[in-house]
Amino acid sequence: MLDSHTHIFPPELIGRRETIAAGDKGFAAIYGDSRSRMADGDALVAYMDREGIDRVVTGCFPFSDAACVRLANDYVLDIARKDGRIIPFVLVDRDDGDKALAEARRCFGKGARGVGEIAWYDRPFGAGERKSIDALAAYMERTGMVLLMHLNEPVGHCYPGKTEADFNEVAAFVEAHPALKIVLAHMGGGICFYELMPEVKKIFSLVYYDLAASPFLYSDDLYRYAAAFLQDKVLFGSDYPLLSFSRYKPRIDALGDEVREKFLWGNGRRLFGG
Repeated sequence: MLDSHTHIFPPELIGRRETIAAGDKGFAAIYGDSRSRMADGDALVAYMDREGIDRVVTGCFPFSDAACVRLANDYVLDIARKDGRIIPFVLVDRDDGDKALAEARRCFGKGARGVGEIAWYDRPFGAGERKSIDALAAYMERTGMVLLMHLNEPVGHCYPGKTEADFNEVAAFVEAHPALKIVLAHMGGGICFYELMPEVKKIFSLVYYDLAASPFLYSDDLYRYAAAFLQDKVLFGSDYPLLSFSRYKPRIDALGDEVREKFLWGNGRRLFGG
């Protein structure tokens, strides 16, 4: 099994939760509440061993503070060096293209396989946000790095960190970077349903979707839709430590062995290799 969506934090930053939340609106929205789960690398490894996970993709959080971003990236890269089962993703400055590019280059040289989960928890994703990561995306196309991008569904119940995304801008971003391998988290906030349109399906040929947090967002019909129309593009992602594999297992098992293998391993192996 491959869990394509997990998060870890350096113990130092976990201990500074309240201080960071006071100056970072996005972090405060997700982790400001002391009941929100945060985990370090040791906890991630224990989760893998406990639930039979063979490989994981892990990253930290898109902090607004550059020092936090660098510390977190170095921690994730170090954990991955120590345990070859871990595929390291890193974060960058979402609003400064030059800084984002410099950090991506630094981390790629140290073994980073992708960037993400990149997110805007404090404002909608629109034209400005799309343009701010264009240079980064172009670099990732050249190097083969994978982008994990957070998207929320534009309707439905509200929850901390939920912001709207302009799906036209998301599509424009994908179209502008045809060689970029992209994972849209949380089933792309529902943009996956537009792959029933031939023109969208064509543009989204290198787009994958993960199931992260889907038990909180969608009915079980989502899994049947994914199996029927997107079975080669869906990845299991737990959003650990928010949820673990056991929360998803009955729904995925019900889809049958062929689809189960694709969601839990085959599609991720094709995307990440190894």
